[in-house]
Amino acid sequence: MLFLVSTPDQKELVKSIITNHHSYVPTTSSVGRRIDWLIQYQDRIVGMIGIGSSVYPPPKDLLRYLNITKSDYKFIFNSIANNWRFCMSERIPNLGSKILKELRYHAPIEWKKKYNNELTHIMTFVGGGHNGAVYKADNWSLIGATAGLPPHRSSSMKWHNKEKLKELFVKPTGENRKIILIKRV
Repeated sequence: MLFLVSTPDQKELVKSIITNHHSYVPTTSSVGRRIDWLIQYQDRIVGMIGIGSSVYPPPKDLLRYLNITKSDYKFIFNSIANNWRFCMSERIPNLGSKILKELRYHAPIEWKKKYNNELTHIMTFVGGGHNGAVYKADNWSLIGATAGLPPHRSSSMKWHNKEKLKELFVKPTGENRKIILIKRV
């Protein structure tokens, strides 16, 4: 179902899917680490999902959830990935949570291969006006909300809109011990 993106043609396909189908952040730019997958369903490509570097500075709710300080976060920064994009070109019932489950399996393996760091958490930001239903269906924990943009700014590099709140979800990859054990084998 998930296929690691590696060729220039696959990368162009990812860009096309995001540009044409992402509902509120159709940009393909990202900063830092990045691993993308194409989503195949019944012999056709129906979307993409990708993880990348965590965010800095860290949201206060993330620090509270991890029970660490901002200084501590610098030491674990590379063990947290941001689900930077999840974009489907068509709606297929129940496929979203299956993709997230598969991501949680493959992400730690590919992160270790590519960056030589253990991946302990994947987080995502859900834009204002969206409720994160697909993440909730996969049992991600809602840990808080970002502050949004200050009144004097009309856009941000990430969101390109005026939405004030984005929901923040974090899913420890270690919740399913079988995935961790399989990954370490």
